[in-house]
Parts: sequence; structure tokens; C-alpha cells
Amino acid sequence: MTIRRFRAASHKDAMRKVRDALGDDAVIVSSRKTSQGAEIFAIGEAELALLHETEDAPTSPDFSGLAQQLLSDVQDMRAMLHQQQGEKVPDDNRKRLYRQLRAGGYSDPLSRQLVAMLPSQLNHSNKTYPEALKWLQQQLVARVSHQSNMQANDWELLQHQGVMALVGPTGVGKTTTTAKLAANYVMQHGNDSLLLVTTDSYRIGAQQQLAIYAELLDVEMHALADGDTLDALAQKMQGKRLVLVDTVGMSQRDQRLAQKIAALNSEQHAHTTRIVLLLNAAAQQETLDEVARIYQRIAAESELTISDAILTKLDETARLGGVLDTVIRHKLTVQAVSSGQRVPEDIQVPDIEQLVADSLAAEVSDSMLAASEWEQSSEKLEPSHVFTHGHLIQSSMQALRNHVPHFSELVQALKQKELPESWQNTAFPDELNMIRWAAPQPLQGWSHLTPHLGLNKHGLPLLPPVIHDNDDSVLPDMALAPVQLFDYLPETALLDIFSEHQTGWLATLNVNHKVHSQGHTVVVSELVKKHGIPLSKHTIVYRGERRRLELTVAAAESEQSQQLYQVVYGELHGGPSKNPVQRRYWMVDGHCTAEQVVERARSMMQLEEYARLTRFAWRAIDKQKLTSSTQLAVAGALAAVAMHVEYHSAAQFAGLRGELLSLSGKRGRVQGDKLVPAILHVIQAYESLVAAGREVEA
Repeated sequence: MTIRRFRAASHKDAMRKVRDALGDDAVIVSSRKTSQGAEIFAIGEAELALLHETEDAPTSPDFSGLAQQLLSDVQDMRAMLHQQQGEKVPDDNRKRLYRQLRAGGYSDPLSRQLVAMLPSQLNHSNKTYPEALKWLQQQLVARVSHQSNMQANDWELLQHQGVMALVGPTGVGKTTTTAKLAANYVMQHGNDSLLLVTTDSYRIGAQQQLAIYAELLDVEMHALADGDTLDALAQKMQGKRLVLVDTVGMSQRDQRLAQKIAALNSEQHAHTTRIVLLLNAAAQQETLDEVARIYQRIAAESELTISDAILTKLDETARLGGVLDTVIRHKLTVQAVSSGQRVPEDIQVPDIEQLVADSLAAEVSDSMLAASEWEQSSEKLEPSHVFTHGHLIQSSMQALRNHVPHFSELVQALKQKELPESWQNTAFPDELNMIRWAAPQPLQGWSHLTPHLGLNKHGLPLLPPVIHDNDDSVLPDMALAPVQLFDYLPETALLDIFSEHQTGWLATLNVNHKVHSQGHTVVVSELVKKHGIPLSKHTIVYRGERRRLELTVAAAESEQSQQLYQVVYGELHGGPSKNPVQRRYWMVDGHCTAEQVVERARSMMQLEEYARLTRFAWRAIDKQKLTSSTQLAVAGALAAVAMHVEYHSAAQFAGLRGELLSLSGKRGRVQGDKLVPAILHVIQAYESLVAAGREVEA
């Protein structure tokens, strides 16, 4: 099946090329004017007939083509014919969703992009509108990067060490938000490690307002003189865990804004300075878009980045779509929401699902959004949604190449059907911080061993994966990374060597494993019950949901060498049940700190799906005619990329997850088993689009 592109100096000439190539019965998928003349995309009648024959067939999971998009186009073209012939037009849920988005305050471009991706089976039936609306909510939630469902002592924003400056236009609520954050910080960390700084020397009483809060909290506060940078307060900042800066409010169009932002660039805290943009949820979407765009540009000119946002004045807005649209389009992470003046109560971690639901609850009336708005610019959403998909395919491909190290080498391996030379030396990647050694036996029902993985400093998978070689010991590679993670329990002698070299490690145990403790041999579950010490609770992302991780540790030792170990018991909580959704036991080295236990346990839990996803990817590419070793490496790489995308906390990955979820045709949470086929689809569809363009141009 091929969609062909035809270019000419005029629409008439382009149509002549279509008839010459495809015949008089060719179906025009899309046409548009270009700077060179006209461009038409068309498909032959024979191929469209073949498509009709499979219209009622179940959806294929391999994403090898654009069949589902074309089926949607066929339905839309039928609807247009009905309308032209004066017949009853089938329900158009895309139009309804578009109007709902616009009523909620979302921009026209984002609204059109989202509804164009609506699966065809949810479009032309009034009965499916509730499902279509639920699908839309899932798409929006997947695109918003945020910190949610966290406990008070795990609020990521308050764990920052260094400088945190709140910026934004006048009246957005910076001083009040500074006080709220300061109060929450003091309750969690005490007041000795916090320093408040104000740069507002313009507003009457601004410094006095923050000074009152500082006095109530018994926190040290200083004012930064106009024209000075934060380095002027270097001595005051020494010994402080967090320096919270309340900046002067300025319009995004104020010429002095660049100077004020540049003053936040401290040489001493260059790598620990965090700029948080406050967005007034009650402002117009166009204004918010301009604020985010200009503030991010000016920050970049001062070698600073703005990737965090706090949404304020939620209690004053009637339409939440505008501020969520801005967050999505400018790839900002929502760190907190504020909905009142009370200090410290009226600030909390965001519930994005509820915010999205509220944004889509606005009443749609003909007076607010005329029906003609959709029709007047219908050329923006042509009968073909293939090209909306094409835009997302190109966007996703670019994001994967830019943000996932060595992704281009995976694309090369699939295209050339052989591994890149750099992947053939079975070496771990340069960015290595941890190694996750896979179990020495395959999954049940599969004959291949899961590859080993290198992890970066964030615990995210790196490419390439390393294929098992049963003849090699892991000992030669132990010095490559400071931390070794095992999906099984290795020999005691190996763990003793790690401990002697102070190499960190964590190994998976089963519930009935026995250890030595205080002269007795005891089952790990009993050891934890009798001698376990609870650690603080933490929130992690696990299989598409945020879960609360509760850890307990107990001391143990090696019976042979008397090396000290620690047994760790982990429970994942969340959802409607009060019981844990998962229970796990691990053993770690005796030098491991509480923070390191949390980091290693989180990585192990998130990577549990790697073996299953590798097998899933293996089957997805089974028809690619690859050698067994190449197929295994590519499958492991696809699984690694999927998990890298799923668990990366940067804002740009939220948008990428949303795009991949749309392209997958799946609904619900963003999980690895949806990302693997979506990533494979992006790679294959992108190559098809490139090939189709070259074919026509030739």
C-alpha cells in the first residue's frame, strides 16, 4: 500500500500527473497549495479496494503501515459525500471534542492535533462519545509532565539543594508562593538550612511582606541590591541547603527582564540553580504562551533553563485549558499548584487527572463557539489524518534521536538488518553508572537469555544492551560501574569481592531465602519482621502509575566470610486496595546508605519488565529477517528505549509519551508494552514516509 505525492506548478498539472500515474479512479487523499505550486497525495483505487476488504478486520498489532489512518480517512470522505448529497451526516466526535477543547481554553493548533488522532472507531457514533472523551483525557494527561500523588516528605520540589528562583509577571503570586514553599520546607527540613532572598526593590512594601514571613518562620532573609548578582550574597549562602529567591515581577515585554534573569546566574551555584516559572491559570492562553516563550528564551540567553512551572490562582479561573496548553506546548513540568492565599495550606502537588477533567467540563454553547469555527478552517484538518500522523511521526522520531542516546544506531540496525560496528564488541556504553545483570536463565517459554543493561546516573537504560556470553564471568566488568544490580542472587564469593572493593550492589532474593543473623540462620521474611527498621516512604513510577514505595532494612552477614549485608523488604502501595500491590526482597552491601537503597530498589522495580518487553519486542520484529543475535540485540534495544521513555522525568519526555500513545492506538496508562510497538511504528513509518517522498520526486 503506497500513498504517492505529486507536485506541480498548478493544481491542474498536479491532477494530470495523478491521472497519468494512477488512472481516472484515483482517490485524492489530500491536496494543498505550496510555495512551488500545488501538492497532491493520492492512492490507487485497487489499493483502496483492498483496504475496504479489511475494514472490519481486527486491528493488527505490528503497526507495519498506515492502514488504520486510511480507514479513518475513508469514513471521513464518506461523511463528506453524505453532506454534499444532502443526506444525514454521521456523528462527528472529532468536531465535538474540538469544540470541547476550545471551550475549555485550549489553543486551536493543539486541539486540532489531538482530535485528528482520535481512533476511527470512536468517531462516527454518538454512543462512543463518552469513550472518545475518556480517550482525550488520557491523551492530555500523558502530555503533561508533573509530580503527582507524592507524600509531603517526598515532594521533589522541596528536595532541591542549591538555588531556586521563582520568576513570572507582576501579580502572579511569587511572594505568597515563596512563603508557602518556605513554610513547607521548614516543616520538613527545619529553618537553619533555608535562606530567603528577595530581588524586589520596586514594589512598595514587597521586601517587608517577605520579611514578615521570614520572621514568623525564623528564617534568615536578605535583599539583593539592584544591579547585583547572587554572587554578592555568596557568604550568606554558605552552609544553606536551599536558597529560595523571590524575584521582582516584570512583564514579559519589559526591556529590563533580561538583566533581572541574568542576575540569577551564580558562578558558585551554576549547576544547582533552578528557575521555576509561575503561570497565572486565570490568564488568557495567548498571554500565557507569550510569557512562557519569552521567559524561556531570555533564560537560555543567560545560560539558564526554565523547565519547571507552578500554576497559581486556580481558584480564580473558569477555564483551565489555557494554562495546561501552555505547559504542554512549552514542555514544562508542573511542580505545584496554588489555589488561595493561605500560607502554607494553599499549595500542593498537582492532580493532573483532575485538572484535565475539570478543563474539559466547560459548557459548550453556540454563542461561545460557533459551529462555523470548525468549518471555516477545515483545511487545517483535511479529510486525511494521515498527515497529522505524519507530523507526529516526524516529531516523535526527532525527539527520540535528540533525547535517547544512541537511538540512531538502533534505527540503523533495523534498516540495514545488521548491528552497527560499535554494538558488536559487547561493551557497555560510556555513560555507565550502574550495571543490571540479567538472570542466567531465559523466561519461561522462551529460549533466549535477556541481555544485560547499562544504566545512567538516573537509573535509566542505555544502548546498546549487552548479549549474554555464558563463557564470560562478570568479574572483568565489575570495575566499569560503581553499582552492580543482579536479577538473581550470585555466588557469595562474588558478593564478598564486591564488598571488599566497596563496589555497591543489590541482588534479588526470594521470600524463602535464608540468611545468617546474630549466630542463627533465618528466613528473610522472619528477619525483617523481627529486626526490620522502616525507611522513609517514597513515590516512584511503576508500570504507568505512581506508587508509594515503603522499604524496611535488617542487618545480616555472610556465614562464610562474616561480611556485613543488609536485607531490604519493599512494598508498593497504591490503588483501591489497602494491601501492597507488590512485595520484593533484596540483599545489598553493608556500606549502602538509605538514599542508595531507595535508588537501587526503584531501579530494580522499574526494570522488572525488561525481560518480558524484550521478548515482546522480539516477536514484534520476528518478520524482519534478522539473524538470531541481531534480532535479540534489536529487541533488547527496543525494550530499553521504551523503558527509557517511560521512566524519564524530563518534561520533553511527557510530550513524547503522549505522542507515542496516540500513535500506538492504545488507551489507558503509558506502559512499556504500548511504547515498544509505537516506537517500532515510528521507525518503520518514518522510513516509509521518506521513501514515498523520494519515489515521487524521482
